[in-house]
Amino acid sequence: MRRRTVPVPERVTAADVLRALMGLVMIPLGVTILVRTLSIAPTVPGVLTGCAFVAFGVHRLWTAWVGYRLYRRNRGSAS
Repeated sequence: MRRRTVPVPERVTAADVLRALMGLVMIPLGVTILVRTLSIAPTVPGVLTGCAFVAFGVHRLWTAWVGYRLYRRNRGSAS
């Protein structure tokens, strides 16, 4: 798969904010799953689920941050 550049966003929408908030919620939820799994009965599916929640939350925050930086850069150069 070829790597493509992310198109510059023209505005920040409510969906962008919601995605960032979901990323913020997924990280503590994943940590909670990991702690509960490791303290009660360490299982491979439990650890993988907790790690997946944390990783997906970090990924969502990273993509939201990159999009916001592109938006700010585009807005600053448009003026």
